[in-house]
Amino acid sequence: MTSPEEQAMLADAEQIRQEQRQQLHAIDATYAIQRGLAMGRTRGKSRNHSLKVAAITLITIMAAGLWLLSPFKDTVAPQAAKEQTLDWGALSKFKGMDYDIDQSTLESAIRNNYIQMINKSVKSGLYEINIDAVTADENKLILLYSAKTDYSQEIYDVNSVRMKDAQTGRSLGNTSKIGGWESQSWHGRGTLKLDRSQPFPRSIDVDFQIASVDRGKLSDPKTGTVKSEMNYSERMKIKFNLDPKFASIKTEKYQPNQTFKLGDHQIVLSEVEISPLMTQVRFAYDPGKKMDFQTKLSISDMLQPAEIVSKTEDGRSFKLSSLSGHGTEDGSQYTFSSNMLDDPESMVLKLYPESRSSYASEQEVEKHMLEIKIK
Repeated sequence: MTSPEEQAMLADAEQIRQEQRQQLHAIDATYAIQRGLAMGRTRGKSRNHSLKVAAITLITIMAAGLWLLSPFKDTVAPQAAKEQTLDWGALSKFKGMDYDIDQSTLESAIRNNYIQMINKSVKSGLYEINIDAVTADENKLILLYSAKTDYSQEIYDVNSVRMKDAQTGRSLGNTSKIGGWESQSWHGRGTLKLDRSQPFPRSIDVDFQIASVDRGKLSDPKTGTVKSEMNYSERMKIKFNLDPKFASIKTEKYQPNQTFKLGDHQIVLSEVEISPLMTQVRFAYDPGKKMDFQTKLSISDMLQPAEIVSKTEDGRSFKLSSLSGHGTEDGSQYTFSSNMLDDPESMVLKLYPESRSSYASEQEVEKHMLEIKIK
C-alpha cells in the first residue's frame, strides 16, 4: 500500500502529465523536472530521503514526456565526457549539483574562462544572499548564488529569483533553478532564457527571496505543506554589470536538412542553432502535409532525441544532454547543452530507436540508435 506521501507524489506527476499532453506547444520539460525536485524537497526529507527523491524524479520525468531516459537507465543522460579533471576553483561548491542535467554547459564555460565572478551580497534580517558568478550568451544566462541564515533557521529554498534589465526596467523573467542545502546554507543555480530579438542587457537587477523553517523542522516530511510554518526573507536585490564578452559571440546556424523515417512519417532535421550556452534543434514533420494535433502528438511521442555527441579536433568527446522540448507550428524544437566554446569539429545527434522497448538491454538500444550529422 502506498503512503500518503507517495500518493501525493503520484498525483503531482499525473497532473504534470495531463498538462503536458493537453498543450503540446507549452511543453517545457525543464520546469517539469524542477517541479518534481521541489516535491522531493518537500516530501523527501525522512529516513527514506534518497529513495523517495529518486522516485519523485523518475515519475516526474516520465510523466512530463521528457526524452532523457532510456527504458534501461535510472539516471539522466551523461554529462561531458570525463576524460580530464576540471578544476572548478572558487566555484567547486556548485560542482556535481544533484540532478543538474546541464552541468556540461557550465563545465565548458569554466574550462574556457567564460565565467564572470561577481561576489556581491546583501543582508536582510536573519538572511544573506550572495551572487557568486554568472555566464551568459544572447540566448541564455546562468547565475550561481549562495544563501545563508542564522542558527535559529534552516533554509528550505531560495524560492524566488527574478531578473530585470537594470537600464530599461524590462523584466527578464524568473529563473528556473536547482539547489542544495546544508541546514543554514544554500547554493543554487538559476537559468534564464533570453530573447535575442531584444537588446542584450548590460546591467542586471536580481531580486531574491529566501524561504526557511525553524531549526529542526527541515527533516520533517510535512515541511513545505503547512504554510504557517514557513518563514520568508524580505525581497533582497543585487545589481551587477554583465561582462561585454557575453554579447560578442553570436549564435551559429546550420541547416542539415537530414531526413529520416519514424513509423510512416518523414522527419526532417531542419535547423540547428549553437551558442556558448545552448544548442537548439528543430524538426519538421511530414513537410508539405496537413497535420492534426493528435498526429503531431503521436510523432512527438516517438521522436526522442537522446544526446548530441560533440568531438573536438584534439580527440576529446562530449555528450550534450537533452534539456527540454516543445511543439512548433510544423514540428518540434529541443534544447540541449552546449560546448561551442570547445570549438567542436563534429556534432552528431543521437535518437532512440522507435521500437526501443523491444530490445533486451541498453547496449542493444544504443547499437540501434539513429545518428544524424549536424556538422
